[in-house]
Amino acid sequence: MFSLRYFTGLFRRFRSRVLRREVEIIGQCKLCGRCCQDILLGECGKWLTSKRKFSEICERDSRYNRFRITGRDEAGRLVFSCSEMGEDNFCTCYETRLPLCKSYPAKSLYYQGGSLRPDCGFSFKAMTFRDIYMRRKRGRISPFSEVLRQEQEQAGKK
Repeated sequence: MFSLRYFTGLFRRFRSRVLRREVEIIGQCKLCGRCCQDILLGECGKWLTSKRKFSEICERDSRYNRFRITGRDEAGRLVFSCSEMGEDNFCTCYETRLPLCKSYPAKSLYYQGGSLRPDCGFSFKAMTFRDIYMRRKRGRISPFSEVLRQEQEQAGKK
């Protein structure tokens, strides 16, 4: 699973550079609070896999003490939940939340091969090679209405 996610991220970065198109984040928050559960935290571009490293981050920035380790995923990364989520699934410290929370979902998640929950109100929209191919194909073949207009103009000139 880890290697699939890694290669998915590589391919997404490659495609974005070749097509010169950034991924777009579309949609809106459904206010369900599910994004505050099953969180992966990272530092310097790497996901946290050790409790020691998480403790070091908490010592440097006490705001990270809000996260609780809930387990590990299939790749051995630590999975967290936020203790600041209220029973109504709203953040109890919304004004002072971390940049990680303010910028969710970040494009970096997409480029690291990640995905959003299927029930999330947000989604990633990326230009694909197929999209470019179909645009170019449509550009070469005139729509029927355009062909008809040209024929009518030619018939009017005769």
